[in-house]
Amino acid sequence: MGIDFSYVLKIIDRISGAIPYTLFIIVISGSFGILLAAGIAAVRIKKWKVLSPLANIYVSFFRSTPPLIHIFLVYYGLPLILREFGINADDWSKTLYVSLALILFNGAYMSEYLRPAYLAVEQGQHDAADSIGMTGFTKLRRIILPQMLPIAWPNLENAFVELVKDTSVLFVIGLTDIMGMAKKIISNDYGVKKLEVYLAAAVIYWCITFAVSKLCQLFEKKITIGNQTEKRVG
Repeated sequence: MGIDFSYVLKIIDRISGAIPYTLFIIVISGSFGILLAAGIAAVRIKKWKVLSPLANIYVSFFRSTPPLIHIFLVYYGLPLILREFGINADDWSKTLYVSLALILFNGAYMSEYLRPAYLAVEQGQHDAADSIGMTGFTKLRRIILPQMLPIAWPNLENAFVELVKDTSVLFVIGLTDIMGMAKKIISNDYGVKKLEVYLAAAVIYWCITFAVSKLCQLFEKKITIGNQTEKRVG
């Protein structure tokens, strides 16, 4: 028997109810992940005595292990650690745990995209900004970021696309994301037409990654146009 494409369309409609939740995880994990990445990159660039080695270990560990392991470690390990400090985290939301795991994972990867982009800005430009009395924030906003982002953004775009795919493992702790919904449908239908269900989930992930990629490309164009305009004005 061939693939029942009419059934695939029906399953897409059923699974689509989990899209908002999955997008919520993506937005939270991506937003806080890049903030964490910026902090980690700054620590490693400044080479602070205590924090820098810890940041190196953190980046090495999370880049060398899969996100599925991180979810298990955070979900099962964090409550045990917090319990030692008198904090009961047993009733915390599963969404919090998976978001934290993905934030830590993506923070490690994204920091490795931001750090070389920052180092690519010539030291002379740092010195010039300092010599005219720019504050650290002003220098970052007007001098560093406009040059960093075009360098780092293609890799950051890939990281956001990978984040979409990373959410496919959330069902392992019982969350009803896209794959969680697909697994639920397969279970409720006693395993009938598994291929169609997985194909429907694949189509949905494809559409989401396509949309994320397009949004990233639009932002990249905005960065490029903004830099060109600033250069002309300058």
